Amino acid sequence: MELFKKKKSVFSLLLLLLISMFNSCMSFKVSDKRIYKEFKKEDKKPRIYRENFKGKTIRYIAAKPINTNLPTILFIHGAPGSSDNFFDYLKDQDLAKKANLITVDRLGYGYSDYGNAETSIEVQAESIYTLVEKHHLNNLVVVGWSFGVPIAAKMIYNHPETKYAVLIAGAVSPDDEKYFGIAKLVRWKLTKWLFSKALKVSDEEKMTHADELTKMLPNWKSLTTPITYYHGTKDKIVPYKNMAFITKNVTDSILKPITVKDANHFLLFKKYDLVKKELLEVLEKLTP
Repeated sequence: MELFKKKKSVFSLLLLLLISMFNSCMSFKVSDKRIYKEFKKEDKKPRIYRENFKGKTIRYIAAKPINTNLPTILFIHGAPGSSDNFFDYLKDQDLAKKANLITVDRLGYGYSDYGNAETSIEVQAESIYTLVEKHHLNNLVVVGWSFGVPIAAKMIYNHPETKYAVLIAGAVSPDDEKYFGIAKLVRWKLTKWLFSKALKVSDEEKMTHADELTKMLPNWKSLTTPITYYHGTKDKIVPYKNMAFITKNVTDSILKPITVKDANHFLLFKKYDLVKKELLEVLEKLTP
């Protein structure tokens, strides 16, 4: 029995150490300097912008100087996450030739009021739309991933002039929210110090997400912006059941649902060519 207790204590200590090490890499903050350095390796010169939204700073990154004569693809990350989730897309020469490519740190993440959770989907959507208004962007295409999907959906509901939405692995069904036991450690007094502000913000979003999605239920049937929706059958983070929610609640005439067999939650990265091909096809329709 004494040996068992010792082993249990050692295991617990190792677990805490692993969480601490993991957390040190999970701040989801990429500095301006690091962004410039990363893009310079590929001879790219991104533009980094900051905009005020009700007293809070929103940081967003464009692949090049914004040209209002081109369509714009606006990328919205999940929870946790940051603008860097989409850097590979910003570096893509084929996409950059045809559109402005912009990725944003959502409120609470990266360098947008980091550490202060904004759990309202409505507020998240409108804070991001601020930059669309600032730059007078036309022919807007919105890309949302994971928790970014309902935010993108709220945006196209509020602003139906948006030309297209590509939504990926969306946490959209209030009845199919998935909770993970480890999240309790983020709130437990003895262990919450181990976790980064980004993970704490993500947890706060998670705790209110089902209620926020319930508020959105009437919106889905009213959407008019065309949508391509992807979901992988082996998504263990956001269940594939969310595909059924989308196909039930979004009008068939505007929806292109695509099931990606055996893909997990990270198909945004692992099925890059698939998503890129869709974006290029969308841009082809928008470009004279």
